[in-house]
Amino acid sequence: MTRSAVCSLLLCSASFLSAGQSVRIDAVPFPLLWDKSPLRFESTQNSITITAGKETDLYCFVDGNYYVNTAPKILFMPDSNFVLSAKIKPAFKNLYDGGAIMIYSDDGNWAKLLFERHEDGTYGLGSSFVNDRKGDDSYHPIVPAGEVYVRLARSGNIFNFYYAADGKTWKLLRTFPYAKADKIRIGFYAQSPKGESCTVEFSDIRYRGEKFKDYFTGE
Repeated sequence: MTRSAVCSLLLCSASFLSAGQSVRIDAVPFPLLWDKSPLRFESTQNSITITAGKETDLYCFVDGNYYVNTAPKILFMPDSNFVLSAKIKPAFKNLYDGGAIMIYSDDGNWAKLLFERHEDGTYGLGSSFVNDRKGDDSYHPIVPAGEVYVRLARSGNIFNFYYAADGKTWKLLRTFPYAKADKIRIGFYAQSPKGESCTVEFSDIRYRGEKFKDYFTGE
């Protein structure tokens, strides 16, 4: 079998991942499960690369009249308190291409910190908190580079999103309540609402099952 044939076979196999199929990486002490399968994926000890297919998105308008949940998500059940961080690097090609770190309970209750391409060609962070399919969006700083570090943390009933341009100087972006916190999953997703596909690399993944000590940095 030729090298190209082997590559085609591997890509084809990845394309038919079933929802619920598990992935293990050293950076996370729990199995990660797919909620909606990706077009392709790769994983290493502390990284996951997800390729989302055509018309994949996770979005809820503020009044709930527009809702879509087709993006491939890889999630795990965390400890009761946790800090999860990663560097997001999407292969930006099309409008709204991007990737996110997220918390997810079910189809109508979730929150995300998304790094995506805007209408004017810039890249930026936006956060969403969705409760019973009602959206609450916030738009955050423009990111000058094509990659950014993000963090999701929980301490008791407090949930926070953070970001860092260099992976060291963390800044608090948003704090929010989360009503359905008893059976949450956390993890990552990729989207390509307007394009044929988008590949997003989540690297330098770090997880610890404890409360943050510094409210403003998540450390």
